[in-house]
Formats: sequence, C-alpha cells, structure tokens
Amino acid sequence: MFVVLQGRAGVSGDDAASEPRRHQELTGNVSRLLAQALSADDAETAGLRADDLLARPELCPSLFGGPDAWPSARHAVVQRYGRVGALLVLGYEGRWRASAGSDASPNPAALELLLDHFGELEVDELEGLLARLEGDETRPRRGGDEVTSVRRKLHATYAVAARDGTDAAHHAYMEALERFMGLARRRLAS
Repeated sequence: MFVVLQGRAGVSGDDAASEPRRHQELTGNVSRLLAQALSADDAETAGLRADDLLARPELCPSLFGGPDAWPSARHAVVQRYGRVGALLVLGYEGRWRASAGSDASPNPAALELLLDHFGELEVDELEGLLARLEGDETRPRRGGDEVTSVRRKLHATYAVAARDGTDAAHHAYMEALERFMGLARRRLAS
C-alpha cells in the first residue's frame, strides 16, 4: 500500500503563495458542481452509471471537461460519490485543460492522487486528501476543527460506501453520519 499523506510535493516560491487562492477556488467549484448535480435529474435513472463512466479513465478528461463534456455524466459521478465525486470530475476537467494546452494551473498533487487511486483509497487516506485539497492539513487541530474533521469523515465514508457497496463501508458511513448529526444537535442546542 502507498502513503498519500506525506508532505506537499512541488510547492515552492510563487506556487506556495498562490496555493490558498487555489484551495478557495477549488472549494468554490466543488460547491457549485454539487449544487448543480444535486438539483439535476437522477442520472442513474437515465442509464448513466458513475462506475461505468470512471472505468475508462482515458476517456474521463474529455467526457467531464472537454468542449463536448456531458453534463449528465458529470452529474452522475457527483450524485454517486458526493463531494469526492465533484473532486473527481473537476480533476478530470483539469486534466483535459492541461492536455488542451490551456493556461490554467495544473491540478494539485492531492487531486492527481485522488484521480489515479480513487478505487483503492481507504477512508483515512481520502480524509487526508480532502484536508490537503482544502489547504489545512498543516494547521494544528483546535476545538473548532472538530466540525471539519467530522465533515471530512462523512464525505470520505460516503464515497467509499458508494464505491465499495460493502456492509462494512455502509456501517462506517452510518457511524460518520450519526456523529455528524450528533455534533449538529449539540451545536444547535448550545
């Protein structure tokens, strides 16, 4: 097994200064894509299965990011895998821009790891990638970060449960959901 949570590959100089802006932009794009996909018709009922779309990674950049990208294919992946699915779609879109010679900045290393290893990542590895993509993997944990930690666990377990479909993965998701809801109840009560 590989370790994906070690350091920041290739970040220095001007890249390091622009990194917080890249994290904010990515987070905004993820939120917009989630909102679009969740308000769209269910792509799976139209016959588009996220697993089938992702099974051919060589086609994904044009399928999700090219000029002939399929909005319904993008929605299918996001509807199936949630926030992680939105990151997958945006990562493949970034790969398409890079292959087209666009002047857009390349995908962050953590996003490339997600694209290359989504099928084998464990929940804790996904959580680590989410932290890196949100730009706070090096921030010390404070009491207020409990919400962020619980939210990341929820997103990671949701994606793994959707990907693997096992009882254990589903149980881990339900535990994460219960923890998230318990935290929300405590915050609302205070």
